Parts: sequence; structure tokens; C-alpha cells
Amino acid sequence: MNTQTPSDSLRRMIRFSLFLFAVLVLSSCSPKNLANRSSCPVDMGMRVTIDVTDVEPRVVFDQLARELDCAIPVSPFVWKHVTLHVEDATVSEVLAVVCPQIGCKYILNETHLAIKPLTIVDEMRAKQWEEFNRMMEERNRTFQSLLPEGMTFEDVPLSTVLEEISKACGLDIKPWKDEGDRKVTLDVSGMTLDEALKAVVLFVDGEGAVLIRQEYFLHHSWGQHWLWGYPPSF
Repeated sequence: MNTQTPSDSLRRMIRFSLFLFAVLVLSSCSPKNLANRSSCPVDMGMRVTIDVTDVEPRVVFDQLARELDCAIPVSPFVWKHVTLHVEDATVSEVLAVVCPQIGCKYILNETHLAIKPLTIVDEMRAKQWEEFNRMMEERNRTFQSLLPEGMTFEDVPLSTVLEEISKACGLDIKPWKDEGDRKVTLDVSGMTLDEALKAVVLFVDGEGAVLIRQEYFLHHSWGQHWLWGYPPSF
């Protein structure tokens, strides 16, 4: 026997209407209804100001989404909290600061921006780039170091000159192409390594390059080092 009264039906209808209204309100409260705009153009140069301390990643990316007026999907595996204090920074700059902090990467596929966790391959590549950058910084410092006094050469093959310079600076340097037999008469005492290499190569009227042994993780190779830029100019 159905004992439902008209008032019960009315109450249920009111509750359902309120529930539906709440759903619609929550949907409209998402950043400018971003769910329907995931393919909108992403302006990575837009400037934003973000000041947050120890918040979930979603907080930062929601703020960016509101600024961009685009949805930014964030993987649930990106969970580390974020501390960020930037003012008038581009979206690219924000991502460059946030992603390394919480172990994630951003993927910009045409107009679609998404946040993903770093994979093992990503982490390996990051370590390789870190090692490469460290090596290049160390090499740049070496090129500005001074050669010892008394480095004077008189009618000596370029290959021998570069061998002596290699011993003094700690780099493994050899002549470019077939220039090793050209004779050098020159005093490079007290010059920086960069100045000395330019001087000896210019003296033999070389093409403007030497070869330097480069260590890359588990292997090595000989890399071209152009002393006047590339392509060479004299």
C-alpha cells in the first residue's frame, strides 16, 4: 500500500532540484567553465603573480588555468606540495620553477597543456643534462685559466704545441683536420687558454678550430671547438 502524500513528493522534488542546482553551480564555478575549453590557445608568455606556501599542486595549476582561461589536466601522481613566490612571471617561467620542485613535467601539445609525472627516462635525461652542463661550466672556467710562464715555442709542429698546452690545462686537445704538421713560433706565456689557442691557430693560418676530447657519461668523443664562432670567420 502506497502511503506517499503529496507533501512527500514535493519535498523529494525540492531536494532533487536543489541537488541539480548545486551540481550546476559547482560546474560553473570551475575556472571559467574550463572543462569545455581544454583546446583553447595557451599563452605561455602571459604574466602572472603567484604567492603560495606548501599547497597542493592543483592550487597552483588552477590559478594558472584561470589566468589562461583553459583547463590544465594534472595527473593524480603529481602530489608533492608547492611553495612558490613569483611576481609578474610568465607562465613558462612559473612552470620552469614548479616542475623541478615537485618532480613533474608539462606537455604542450599544440594548444593543450597538461601536467604529468616524470618517468624514469625523464629522470635519467635530466641527470645527463645536469652532468653535461656541469662539464661545460668547468670547461668554460678552464678556457679562462692562465697558462704558465715559459710556454714558448720555436718552429714546433702544431700537434706538439697543443699537446704541451693540453698538459698545462688538463684538457685533451689536438689539431683540426690536417693542420698538425704546421710549424709554430710563438710565446703564449701567461695567456688564457682561449687566447693561446686562438693565437697558435691564427699563426699557422688554420681554419679556426681544434678538436677537444669530450667525456659523455660512459663514452667519449672528439668535439669541434671553433675559436671564432661557427661557421669560422677571420
